[in-house]
Amino acid sequence: MNQSITRLSMSTLVSKAMILLLAFGVVPALAQSSPVSVARKIPFNRTLRTACTEKRIRLSGEFQVDYKVTREAGGQTLIEGNINSDRITGSGLTSRGKYRAVGVGRLESSGPSPTSFTYVFNFALNKVGSNDSLMGHVKFRISVNASGGVNTNIIEANIDCTS
Repeated sequence: MNQSITRLSMSTLVSKAMILLLAFGVVPALAQSSPVSVARKIPFNRTLRTACTEKRIRLSGEFQVDYKVTREAGGQTLIEGNINSDRITGSGLTSRGKYRAVGVGRLESSGPSPTSFTYVFNFALNKVGSNDSLMGHVKFRISVNASGGVNTNIIEANIDCTS
């Protein structure tokens, strides 16, 4: 009988210790998954019309995207991302001028998984050998599946005049 009281006391003590550890955040109540890092190169090859002096510009290259996806303890999925346009170049079909894309974007979104959302990325198109520049816009559709996989598609793109 004495052994069963000792076992009962030990299990009560362990239970109380776990409750205290949970209360002070030492042991997470629900497990948060380790972040999953995903790198993508998104090809971009389009001829875009503009209302600018440069009537059409051929853009080609790829956007570089780095994502970090984390399943949070409450069941939400957090996606963080960096988008870089440095590998996009352009050629003016009117002036034959060369353009280089410059710009980095940062995104954060949280929601139930799977999730899907739209993100508009803006970047500068600088004309080589000139102070002229244009503004490019690309609309991405970003989808995260239940296991943290990320898919990114370009929905549309356009160019604005800056002057």
